[in-house]
Amino acid sequence: MSNTFIDSTKNDSFSSLRRIDLQELLVETENYLLEYRDKLNLPDYVTFGTEIEYEGLFKVFATDFIENNLTNWVSAVDYSLMNGGEIQSPIMRDEIEYWQDLKKICNYLSKKKVDTTHNAGGHIHVGAHILGEDASAWVKFLKLYTAYENILFRFAYGDKINNRRKMCKYARPTADILYNGIKNLNSSDLLIDVLLELPVNKKNLALSFYNVKLCSSKTVMQRNTIEFRSPNATTNEVIWQNNINTFTKMLVSAKNKTIDEEFLNYKLKNEYLSYRENEYMYSEVNLKNALEFVDLTFNNNLDKVYFLRQYLKDFQENYGVKKTIVAKKFVR
Repeated sequence: MSNTFIDSTKNDSFSSLRRIDLQELLVETENYLLEYRDKLNLPDYVTFGTEIEYEGLFKVFATDFIENNLTNWVSAVDYSLMNGGEIQSPIMRDEIEYWQDLKKICNYLSKKKVDTTHNAGGHIHVGAHILGEDASAWVKFLKLYTAYENILFRFAYGDKINNRRKMCKYARPTADILYNGIKNLNSSDLLIDVLLELPVNKKNLALSFYNVKLCSSKTVMQRNTIEFRSPNATTNEVIWQNNINTFTKMLVSAKNKTIDEEFLNYKLKNEYLSYRENEYMYSEVNLKNALEFVDLTFNNNLDKVYFLRQYLKDFQENYGVKKTIVAKKFVR
């Protein structure tokens, strides 16, 4: 074992660590401050986009800033917010100019002291073409999400320890909806049979397939994005980048066939806990599940530590907390 876990060249199995090594990992993770990265090492074909909601700033000011400082970004109205709006990115790739633009808009909103602690969400669209017409990749992704949605929710609270006020109205937990439809799917199923299990007519789900359009029995085209709606909004570009890294690499890992589907089948059959009966699981720390998730999703220690640092935050439990609370700082 190396004397540091924070190493992008290593891929240790975190879920298999002995007690003393696990303690070392947790100490190192707790003392690590996340940084903004120039690259996430995503494949060139991966595309994504952001919808940055904010309150406490008149939309006209955000519009003026975007028109004078950014190209192809859009300032839009969002009627679910109080005195605010939504800033939509163009289609983005893992290139430095896109990360610079994201940082620029985050810095502007931060200086304006916008409110992201009440109603604002931070939605991320990921190109569904990553999975494309590969039925087995879709199956692996859907099983991964369903098995670990509770882990993803706490992670997606970002720099807060709990969810925004209307999260369950506009980003309703989706695993229970998916569970019965996908638990018996396997990689040999036809793509159309897999996609027909998706709740494509429901937009306000944490994992939304509203923009996945079925054009024939074999293809998925048009406004072809899978939308992750659970994240809280934030003005911190490091959190945005970390969310993007996690959601995109879930799809990439499914596409690359590096996800252990047999393990996911066991997980769904023997350990699945529904949101309806176990709401607290979406707030408390479940280290075992978090370690399993990072091993299934990421291929290097650095990505794993980035996820765990944001997931663990300051180790505060948050079930039943009514007011959205900002976590202690864990980014540089």
